Amino acid sequence: MGFPIHPSEIGTSSRMGKNASSFAVDNRLNLPALREKKGISLRQIADNTKISMRFLQAIEAGDFKQLPGGIYNTSYIRQYAREIGFEEARLLDYYRSRTSSNS
Repeated sequence: MGFPIHPSEIGTSSRMGKNASSFAVDNRLNLPALREKKGISLRQIADNTKISMRFLQAIEAGDFKQLPGGIYNTSYIRQYAREIGFEEARLLDYYRSRTSSNS
């Protein structure tokens, strides 16, 4: 499962580099592929951030119901984004749009 992106955003992030479009499929962004391309494992992120593997997997899957809730969610999402060099604001916007429709 990936995160929706606007077609005009494909390849525009300097953090994502020239190959950003290779991670976009049907206007979705594949976070695990981006992370793996950078040679970063979920275990490394878990060790660096002290976030459990279960929560990191939920973030990558967009399964935010599995996160503990409240401020922990935004903190975990920010930390994950930083670890893989992804734009925090973009991932948080997706999280908010996904969770506000579930209210």
